[in-house]
Amino acid sequence: MIRFRRWVALIPILLVLAAIAAIQGCGKGKDDVPPPPVELPPPSELPEDIEQQVHNFCGGSCHAYPPADSFPRKHWRTEVERGYRFFDQSGLALTPPKLGHVVRYYEERAAEDYPAAKIIPASKPLGVRFYTLSYAPTSGGGPMISHVSAVKLPSGVTEPAAIAREPVTLLACDMVGGRILALRPTDPKPVWKELAKVPNPAHAEVVDLNADNILDILVADLGSYPPTDRKCGSVVWLRGKPDGSFESVTLLKDVGRVADVQVADFRGTGKRDLVVAAFGLHAVGEIIFLENKTADWAKPEFVPRVLDPRHGTIHVPITDLNGDGKPDFIALISQEHETIVAFINEGGGNFRKQTLYSAPHPGWGSSGIQLVDMNGDGRLDVLYTNGDILDEPYLWKPYHGVQWLENMGDLKFEHRRIADMYGVHHAVAAPITGGKLPDVLAVSFLPGDKFPDRVTRKADAVVLFEQVSPGKFERHSLVKGSCDSVVCAAADLYGTGRIDLIVGNFSSTTTDHPVAIWKNLGKK
Repeated sequence: MIRFRRWVALIPILLVLAAIAAIQGCGKGKDDVPPPPVELPPPSELPEDIEQQVHNFCGGSCHAYPPADSFPRKHWRTEVERGYRFFDQSGLALTPPKLGHVVRYYEERAAEDYPAAKIIPASKPLGVRFYTLSYAPTSGGGPMISHVSAVKLPSGVTEPAAIAREPVTLLACDMVGGRILALRPTDPKPVWKELAKVPNPAHAEVVDLNADNILDILVADLGSYPPTDRKCGSVVWLRGKPDGSFESVTLLKDVGRVADVQVADFRGTGKRDLVVAAFGLHAVGEIIFLENKTADWAKPEFVPRVLDPRHGTIHVPITDLNGDGKPDFIALISQEHETIVAFINEGGGNFRKQTLYSAPHPGWGSSGIQLVDMNGDGRLDVLYTNGDILDEPYLWKPYHGVQWLENMGDLKFEHRRIADMYGVHHAVAAPITGGKLPDVLAVSFLPGDKFPDRVTRKADAVVLFEQVSPGKFERHSLVKGSCDSVVCAAADLYGTGRIDLIVGNFSSTTTDHPVAIWKNLGKK
């Protein structure tokens, strides 16, 4: 996952603004050359309506108004100056306030520094035990895992009953190595195998796309590890063959960097269509519907149509949200948009958009969602993390954390905060401790070169939030300091009936293994 925001979701960047709350992942370039110093007027010379001017301009046509507490005081000048440079390039027909007035406005209202995040440890020890395992790949260098999932992936022609009996396979995307990797933990000597090469895989989904009873893999390919507005993203179909190998077929290309692709028969035709999250960067990117027009699978045909022109989409999980029997999907749109939107299927490939949640400000740092019933009421809720940190300045942001949107019915959702967590990049829910309600596993990404004090601060790297009663979570820190993960998963890997933990590694320098497996040994 990585929304390069994370790699995708890692490095989002705001499109334009006068005073952006976060410009994520630009990197250094000609647009980052410091302008001449801005002369600030004395407070007495600020226009009486400066607050209204800033609200209208900085929270007008692009995104929500960025409040002053989005940044500490000393960083606002840089952010406003950078925002004005983006505005100058945007071509928007707006009349901005004077730059110095906006800087003064924010500096007068911002605090000296962020408050500390509220980190409240569990009141009692965790009641389950884990044993950690890992396996290094035989070749290919240090992996950087952008996605990992526990799947059933048998070779060749397979009936549903045979798939159910199949041992679990870990499927992982190596972002920089350009590999789709697989490992079966129950093998006598588990070994990572390379299934295919894809330039920069962000997400992999197992599906029988062509209904030939052989499982395939759909890959969302960023096409570029560094952030860029080049149209280098693609959707790659790894077509399963009877001998267990895969043939690479490109279904979509020349779009913004693709972060996610999901599959469903949206039109009720018996053919599987695709929905694509083209994250892009800040000038390209959209949500694309690929209508399946294939008559001959030797020449697959998918016709693209843009459903939403906004860049920055990280995930597009599918569900029947309103219970009408037609698949809908939910999109997490990051960058300056920072919103979660339902796309309600109205038939024929048409969708109605409904916003489920909008973050408090455009620097919120959305990093991932999962659809899961968090409170056991039979309705799917939205587990949601905001912890994208790869933006300058690299700050410990106390508003980063784990939360969920409770499904109240009738497409109404209410925000529930679980906990603050610096740099949290991904979370999954599952009954890890054996209770009736799901617990939450969360991982953080705070790279050591940007956050050299992560060890001395004992930053949470892997946390298990145990749901001890409906909506109440106890925080168990499993790993501190080595905050090198952008993805995690939870599944019964060994057929024990217990949920094991899978933590991806996104640092090619700290370790050579793609994932760490936390085998669940049961109650203490």
